[in-house]
Amino acid sequence: MDFGPYRLVRRIGAGGMGEVYLALEPGARERRVCVVKKVLPALVANRSFVGRFLDEARVVTRLDHDNVARVYGMGEVAGQYYLAMEYVQGKTVSRFMHRLRSRKKVMDPGLVLLVGERMCQGLAYAHDATDEHGSPLQLVHRDLSPANVCVSYRGEVKIIDFGAAQSTLKEEQTAPRVVIGNLTYMSPEQARKQFVDRRADVYGCGVVLWELLAWQPLPQKGDPLERWRKAANPVWEPPTFHQPGLPREVSDVVLKALRADPAARYQNARALGAELARLRKHFYPEATEARLAAALCEAFPEEKAAEDEVLASLEEAGTGLTDIPTDDRNRPVLVPPTALAFEHAGVQDLDDGGGKPVSVHTHIMFGELHDHGKESHSAAISLLHEIHGTPTGEFGYDTAAYPVPSAWRRKGNIPWGLLGFFVAALLAGFGLVLLLGS
Repeated sequence: MDFGPYRLVRRIGAGGMGEVYLALEPGARERRVCVVKKVLPALVANRSFVGRFLDEARVVTRLDHDNVARVYGMGEVAGQYYLAMEYVQGKTVSRFMHRLRSRKKVMDPGLVLLVGERMCQGLAYAHDATDEHGSPLQLVHRDLSPANVCVSYRGEVKIIDFGAAQSTLKEEQTAPRVVIGNLTYMSPEQARKQFVDRRADVYGCGVVLWELLAWQPLPQKGDPLERWRKAANPVWEPPTFHQPGLPREVSDVVLKALRADPAARYQNARALGAELARLRKHFYPEATEARLAAALCEAFPEEKAAEDEVLASLEEAGTGLTDIPTDDRNRPVLVPPTALAFEHAGVQDLDDGGGKPVSVHTHIMFGELHDHGKESHSAAISLLHEIHGTPTGEFGYDTAAYPVPSAWRRKGNIPWGLLGFFVAALLAGFGLVLLLGS
């Protein structure tokens, strides 16, 4: 089926944003295979979403680097918005980790440093990107995680999904009460809703490196309020605590990237990448892209063989496919990592039914919607107060910029949990006085 400049070959999945198609771009050199994601009609009707979508188009289509998955184009065909992305034949780092863990294996530290080094190269390029007039875009990814970094079967490392990024080109900015990103990998300043710059991505890269080097899976589920609190107040053990054989220098570099104070971290991705390259060449000179490719191919031999066969026949015939190979769970094997791009996660405020916002965590990923809001109202209000700060709060926030939630401000509407705590403390005080007096 023709769709604008693309030929949609086969529907290969769907996410929270829309349907995903394997596609061909006949006009491109060598009849380029790509991924086309069509935006859901319900989202097209949302003016705010369309505004953000067009803002993202202005940013991501400008990026052209070996370590950033390309977005070839974004536009509209007959009222349907779409984006066309590079087909990366490989797996996300998260899938790679899961496969290795299922086989009781550990990722080679040298390959981890290589992945981090390439991530930093892609980030450095994006951070330094400019508009058509040469003015800096001030681009920050804000959502780095193993799910947003992929490795190809040729050993290439590519960052995907700059859709959540902030940039000076964006006119429709994220709502001020929404924190975009994965809490597990989020920088403290981002979780606290403070100013975020490229150093937040340095931190995100550090979290990915910590998880891969310590080989300790970080929690992706659980109480979102507690996860938010931990993101705002991180505590990290040295990777060597879990992997004693790891060189201490490697551990120290990761911990510096994870400093809670942005001023104490590496000040840009290029500086972190240079350190990772130095350590890799010194301790693991055998860690190359060829070794990374071999490790991925060894982990996914059946998937790669099936994908090779389909892509070869597609490029030769250029026609629609009647069948897509599936794995033992009946899932299509032909789902490239970029098919999952632009599915953002966020800590958001929703309506409590009375016109007032409450904090919830809504995670939209792979087409699923997880809402943890209603059952956590009082805890959410408490946490918002803690994260946003008070005049004497530990973060020292300006309460005009980070106001106390409206549920606290409404006259006569003191949270019952706070009132109960006050009464209990008062009674305990009287009891202590009576005890001491006797």
